[in-house]
Amino acid sequence: MGKIHDTKPIRSHTGEVWRTNSSNKKRLAVDFYNKCGYCGDHDIYSGGYNVYHVEHFAPKEKFGELEFTYDNLLYSCPYCNIAKSNKWIGKTSKEAVVGNKGFVDPCTDEYDIHLGRDIDGKIIYKTSLGQYIHEELKLYLKRHEILFNLEKIRMKRKALKEKIEFREKNNQDYKDLEIIYKDLSAVFCDYYELIIDESPVHTF
Repeated sequence: MGKIHDTKPIRSHTGEVWRTNSSNKKRLAVDFYNKCGYCGDHDIYSGGYNVYHVEHFAPKEKFGELEFTYDNLLYSCPYCNIAKSNKWIGKTSKEAVVGNKGFVDPCTDEYDIHLGRDIDGKIIYKTSLGQYIHEELKLYLKRHEILFNLEKIRMKRKALKEKIEFREKNNQDYKDLEIIYKDLSAVFCDYYELIIDESPVHTF
């Protein structure tokens, strides 16, 4: 079983309070590797940086004092941000979980205790609390599995292209790699066609 994130998102500006969403967002995008903190979807498949949201872990509607507190913010896809909305189980901003209900900060190692991925890339829950998060954030949507695999293929294509360019530069044969690259490109297109007509209002 794998983790939702290949690389765990961080908050490298802990303790900071920038008084605009744009100031926070540009830093969050770097800290979260341009991927949603909750589902791991890369922003390039959903309209890019401008479409992604600044998500407030403890909702700003309930805890206005945390609206610009960096430690309370996440880089989020529209799907997860809209699904979570202002949901909060606790009475204070620190009370994120009550019993088997609530939310876990995806920047913590605890997130991986409750949620993960199966061998096909589908997001699955591992605990009762994980099930609550899975259902509330709609992490069961097929798009998360598709985009995870799409990104894996993209990175393999990128690495393969670098090998081809290296061989070409050094006058080495690269025909075998070109064949694999073309096959990966075809698979990439097949996956991409599944999401190309999507918008945040859809729920497949």
